[in-house]
Amino acid sequence: MVAVTFCDMTDDCLRLLRNHRHLAELAAFPFNFDLARAADGHAEPVRLASGGSLEAVAGCDTGGTYFGCADGSLLYADSEGSAGIIGSSVDEALEVVIGLPGWRDHVFLSPADGEEKILARVAEIEGEIREYHGIDAERAELRAALGLPDRSPVELLGMLHRALLRTEPDFLLLNAEEGCAYDLLDPHPRPPLWESVRHEVPGDPAAEPLFTWTRLAAEQGMTELARVALIRRLDDIYLDQSLLLRPGSRKDLDLSPLLRLAEEFERLDDRPQAERARRLHTDLR
Repeated sequence: MVAVTFCDMTDDCLRLLRNHRHLAELAAFPFNFDLARAADGHAEPVRLASGGSLEAVAGCDTGGTYFGCADGSLLYADSEGSAGIIGSSVDEALEVVIGLPGWRDHVFLSPADGEEKILARVAEIEGEIREYHGIDAERAELRAALGLPDRSPVELLGMLHRALLRTEPDFLLLNAEEGCAYDLLDPHPRPPLWESVRHEVPGDPAAEPLFTWTRLAAEQGMTELARVALIRRLDDIYLDQSLLLRPGSRKDLDLSPLLRLAEEFERLDDRPQAERARRLHTDLR
């Protein structure tokens, strides 16, 4: 089976930007989607936890990078350790980037906030941008040249929100050297793991150990869902080792969860994460 890479699925808009210098310059300023910055790569080596391919296609002036994924989705990673899908394709992502030039200030919004609040926030952010440079004529020109529809801010916010919610489990970004995961770009809640698996576990599912649900997820073919939950738990322990304190103790650590994490990663054939858990276990002994 031939592996599919992002370059095999390049979108029409990206081809137009690459072939027309003026359009690329418009995308870079004022919309901060700069193809030239792709050559610089990201601020640090990164990879997807799933092992999927990534291709840097553009960057922004704050050190962020836009990555194309194998299925065509566009993932944005900032320079502060957060990442998320912003479109199911480059074309869709560019609709958001051009239509909502302050899109990074809108990731906290959701369609549930309602039209009035969304429009007020968009007007506020765009008003601040216009104090420094124009966006309206540039937006109209770039949309027309790329063949993008003139969607309302409310519709664009809905597109962005749906894309962000797709980030996990398949597009969890890791620091390639340390193995730790990037935070999500947005604060929106995700359903607990136990809601995604078929089970007949009695009692309160929230009281069950995480490993109950990661094992079931893996057995039911939801490997990436299990992997994400385990990586997030390991990251939490790295950041706060008090999570390992034995009940009633202020300094006595129970290190067995780290060995269990290593075992579960090995079941997923994720040796780098298993080794990471074992290293922390050794360091804390």
